[in-house]
Amino acid sequence: MPHDAQRHSLNVLASLQAANHTDADLAVAALLHDVGKVAAANAGYPLTLWWRGPLVLVEALAPAWMRRAASPTPEAGWRFVLHVHLEHPAIGAAWAQAAGCSPRSCWLIAHHQEHNPPAADTQLLSLLRALQWADNEN
Repeated sequence: MPHDAQRHSLNVLASLQAANHTDADLAVAALLHDVGKVAAANAGYPLTLWWRGPLVLVEALAPAWMRRAASPTPEAGWRFVLHVHLEHPAIGAAWAQAAGCSPRSCWLIAHHQEHNPPAADTQLLSLLRALQWADNEN
């Protein structure tokens, strides 16, 4: 992960800890929630600060266009960057699962961008809200 992304993840964890969130699965998710963005760097398109600002704006202003333009093929260049931006939670959750992270951590990573996550137990949804809060704060 780029240095600024690592710093962001550490800041998310620090915010959660400062708010007395001590769940180990939440801590793992805080550190890995954006790891899926590395897929773009692996294809030669690191999601630097130069990319992230415009991506957030395009997603807010033209989400349907962004989804149509996105391509899961690394050879698609900037269109692959759109795909990674949109799908980094699923990519990161799959990588976390492959690395042996708990199902709860993987679920949190997979759904950290969702405003309407799938049904889950109350505790898991509470952890997700905490992760989303800390992510938005940082």
